[in-house]
Amino acid sequence: MEYKGIYWTVFSPLIKKSIAGRYSNALAEKAIQKGKKEYKGLLSRADELGKGNPMAMNAYFAYVFAAAWLGTNKEITPAGMGEVMTDVLTSPLLKTFFGMTDINTAKGETKWYRDMKKYEAWYEKNKNVYPVNWVVHFDESRHRDGSFYYFTRCPICEFCKREGIEELMPALCATDEVMFRLQHGRLHREHTLARSEGECDYWIVGDKVSDPQ
Repeated sequence: MEYKGIYWTVFSPLIKKSIAGRYSNALAEKAIQKGKKEYKGLLSRADELGKGNPMAMNAYFAYVFAAAWLGTNKEITPAGMGEVMTDVLTSPLLKTFFGMTDINTAKGETKWYRDMKKYEAWYEKNKNVYPVNWVVHFDESRHRDGSFYYFTRCPICEFCKREGIEELMPALCATDEVMFRLQHGRLHREHTLARSEGECDYWIVGDKVSDPQ
């Protein structure tokens, strides 16, 4: 993947603050100092996802956290790193950013739905050039409320397994639930590719729906 330092620049201070608060300043400093090199290394080995890919930012986001975790020499457990990820996502900056989206509005008007449809169209045009990518399927007949889609391929999952850091995947997957909660929604999920269950399913419903069907 192309190196993009903006993701490290934005997220590393938030990661450092969380690790310092939960563990120690020394470990936080180690995570960032060694993590930056790890981040560059991960990107140099990651599959190219394609310019203009609306989903690419998800990979950059994941690899920042993976790099910081590797920077600690895995002194933090995967579950502990999941708590760090939650701290970052619920920081004032990102909480405000995600809170600008309200999943309770009509599904076609929400940012996440537009972005996923945009990615679906992008992948259809570019799948032969960039085959290692998310493969997304929509099924609007599955539920009356909200929207449902699922992935049958995830490049982040595949890359983490190839790098020998697949134990971090459950924590990375769990960030989806946090993100949608910040967008006034709820994620209902039964399967993940990280658990070798064939798909990652997303049934997303606004948090004002009391009995989703």
